Amino acid sequence: MKLTENIRHAAVAGAFYPANPRELRTMIDRQLDYARGLLNELPAHALPQGAPKAVIVPHAGYVYSGTAAALAYALLERGRGTIHRAVIIGPTHRVAVRGVAMCRATAFATPLGDVPVDIAGEAHAFGLSTADADPATWRNGMRASDDAPAPAMLVNDPTHAREHAVEVQIPFLQTVLGPDLQIVPLNAGDASPAEVGDVIRALWGGPETVIVISSDLSHYHPNEMARALDDRTIERIVNLDGPIHPNFACGAYPVNGLLDVCRRESHTNPLDLRFLGCSTSGDDGEVALSRSLLDPSRRAHGDVLAHRPVPLNPDEPVVGYASFAAWPITSDDSDDSDESAESATTADSDSARARIAINLARLSLRRYLGIEDPDDVDPQTIVDEYDWLRQPGASFVTLTEGGHLRGCIGTLEAYRPLGRDIAEHAIDAASRDPRFRPVTASEYPLLDVEVSVLGRPEPMRATSREELEVELRPGADGLIIDDGHGHRATFLPQVWDDLSNPHDFVSHLLMKSGLPATTVWNGSAIRCHRYTVTAYKE
Repeated sequence: MKLTENIRHAAVAGAFYPANPRELRTMIDRQLDYARGLLNELPAHALPQGAPKAVIVPHAGYVYSGTAAALAYALLERGRGTIHRAVIIGPTHRVAVRGVAMCRATAFATPLGDVPVDIAGEAHAFGLSTADADPATWRNGMRASDDAPAPAMLVNDPTHAREHAVEVQIPFLQTVLGPDLQIVPLNAGDASPAEVGDVIRALWGGPETVIVISSDLSHYHPNEMARALDDRTIERIVNLDGPIHPNFACGAYPVNGLLDVCRRESHTNPLDLRFLGCSTSGDDGEVALSRSLLDPSRRAHGDVLAHRPVPLNPDEPVVGYASFAAWPITSDDSDDSDESAESATTADSDSARARIAINLARLSLRRYLGIEDPDDVDPQTIVDEYDWLRQPGASFVTLTEGGHLRGCIGTLEAYRPLGRDIAEHAIDAASRDPRFRPVTASEYPLLDVEVSVLGRPEPMRATSREELEVELRPGADGLIIDDGHGHRATFLPQVWDDLSNPHDFVSHLLMKSGLPATTVWNGSAIRCHRYTVTAYKE
């Protein structure tokens, strides 16, 4: 059925988040990198494997709550390539409703592009037939019947027109899940936990679906009081102790719906709901992690709260933020060490791994550029075939054309399977390096591809620039510098080919980070880590 296009345009771009696409991508990438850095320091088994099935994330302006939300989105990034639908449920800040409201939009626009609405999914939950799954035929104010899968649903365009709670989640979802995303945008007004829970159950889906609950915590109490109130709410959410009152979480109605699902499905489809971290609008973006993540043994004793930093102003009225994630509880994974035995025999040499990594990157590039090859397979098929590609890994993909750099994108911390990291960065290098225009299909035959697999970054002992330049190993070390105030950058070891002198190497890296090339320091003003890479070239 061909639908009549009805795009809901961004209402809070330029206010809650940047309206400029490049600025927005930069801000999201910076906040995700911050979150990945926190998560990367956790013990190996602090969190379940895989992408969460549901998250609770704040919805204030990105400068206030973006880093807290990024904790959940950095974990959700594990589902890129698998998750293609996000059911986003937020509260109603402007236009109150009774029930859970969908709207007649066929897509939501953000500065990063339009995201289609899963109209068929909405229609199913509403109890409409396939023939009626056309928003142009829906009447504003119409309600689902009592025998619908989600009887509390209704159609209400005004409550969506200026609402920010759902909208602010979409750019993060576009970034971590990629372009093949559909959404189900819903605003939950006055409704019981069971009514909202029925909506979530009706839209639960399989591994292709994530549930995103949008909620801040307390509003405009002095910082010290807000923290105490929020800690109590966090404990209640983790303990499934609902319902939460809207005074303590503005998204209480959607939160209570998720808690209803967690309680009612505890025997058939149990969920493991974890508190990740929290902050307030007065914490200048600094997020405090749950103590049970830093030391998983605390969880058995119910010690889940965060050790928060000293408030900058204890009496400042603030808004509270927290992120949570829920994973399905499954039986213990069986040992799959034999599963990849036959693949290991064909991938136990550097040359074989180089061929596989380069083929994977090129395959992802062809699919992104729309270049059809009858012999191509889905990149995930290659990842699934080799155990070393399924292990967590960090990579950079570098594209050159005629010996000149054409794009280079990567990550420093291993937070997802190496194969997926390579495949995604191949596309990112071609499309998201801000120094270059996007690669076109006509350029593909001219490109050379290099994949660099990073070792784990290790802190350096140097406490001054002079010591750093002595300690560096030219030709071997990749270097990360970070002053803790947003100036962070890295050079791969390959950069030594052009900057063989350690002083020049450090000077150019300082400039890349936004600091003067002449910067000197003592003590811990700049933190330095080094790493090695395994470079796979064509």
